[in-house]
Amino acid sequence: MAHPLQKIPAIAWEAAAKIAVHLVLLVFGLGAIAKLVPYQRSQLQKLHALEAEVAQLEARVKELQREQERDRQPQARRRIAQEEANLIGANQRRIIWVQPNTSKQEPD
Repeated sequence: MAHPLQKIPAIAWEAAAKIAVHLVLLVFGLGAIAKLVPYQRSQLQKLHALEAEVAQLEARVKELQREQERDRQPQARRRIAQEEANLIGANQRRIIWVQPNTSKQEPD
């Protein structure tokens, strides 16, 4: 009588070996994907944060460019001197706003 393992043809052994190898490769592939997905998500979060920061910086650059253009105008020298030195023109008066005392003290 022949042994039961000898009845299985060689082609079946070869197919079983291929399936086993493919299963091992599949497990390693799934493991690699499981590690890459969180990394990819964190990189996307960093990218979104950087894009938001770039947008803020672009807005700041535009604001500074507008300010620079405004300061390059001929009449800007006087205005800049007044702002920087806290000076006023000869034909101007200084106005100082004070807040009224809102607490009323009652006499004794």
